[in-house]
Amino acid sequence: MRSYTSHHRHRPNWVEPLRVIYDYELVLFSEGRCVVEIEGKSYRCRKGSYIVIPPGHWHISWEAEGRFGHRHWTHFDWNYQGPHGDMPLMTFAPETPKKELYRWGPECLPQQIFHGSIARFQRVMEISERLSALQTTEQAHARLVSRALLLELLLELFGDATPSEKMPLSKLRLEEKARNLLDLNVERHATLRLEDLLEQTGYSYAHVCRVFKKRYGIPPLKYLHLLCISRAKLMLRDTSLPVTGIAARLAYSDPEYFAQVFRRNVGQSPTAYRKMIHNA
Repeated sequence: MRSYTSHHRHRPNWVEPLRVIYDYELVLFSEGRCVVEIEGKSYRCRKGSYIVIPPGHWHISWEAEGRFGHRHWTHFDWNYQGPHGDMPLMTFAPETPKKELYRWGPECLPQQIFHGSIARFQRVMEISERLSALQTTEQAHARLVSRALLLELLLELFGDATPSEKMPLSKLRLEEKARNLLDLNVERHATLRLEDLLEQTGYSYAHVCRVFKKRYGIPPLKYLHLLCISRAKLMLRDTSLPVTGIAARLAYSDPEYFAQVFRRNVGQSPTAYRKMIHNA
């Protein structure tokens, strides 16, 4: 099992950009309502539900009701394939994923997306929280116990506890700290310089950029733009805000620069994208 298990209480209008992961990800929803769109198909994930996202599938997630939400996740292999080492955790669009690194499950595994309600919600959340606590250590014994807990968790899912508080920033990996800061910056419509923002991690901007790109496949600035563009696409689709208003909400002081970034990532202007979506 991969040492990547955590949870996140996200703010209203949260969105996660289009991406591909390299192993399987189990996500539990304990608050709010999210939409997970996998290869164009939407899955509505209410409190008390779960979804398993397989490797190699482009997907995007967002909060659907303008309220706070809480997700718990763990990355895993159906058949343990050894340590992940320095392999990337995920790749964001439009970068090309390294398909040779996908860690597929056994051929006997059903190919549909696993998604449904959690029958014994309190029991499942207790196991998830124990699993998350163990993943803060790199001890060999803890990894073995983690694998046993993962199997117990999967058995509970396939055969109201109060959500734990968000993991303190000090316990997160450096790249996770940086990503949380970027997410929060967009949620608050802040205009901090990227260098100043990332140096809040306690490390130099250059070092954070190296670690972030090694883990996620793209530099922090590109992730920040992708995050903003993903939110912009939702606003273009679901609101009547003018493009200048959307740019302002995403802390782009120059609407023309926002349009340039949007075109570079989407292939068309915000206005053309909105027209295409409405015509469809």
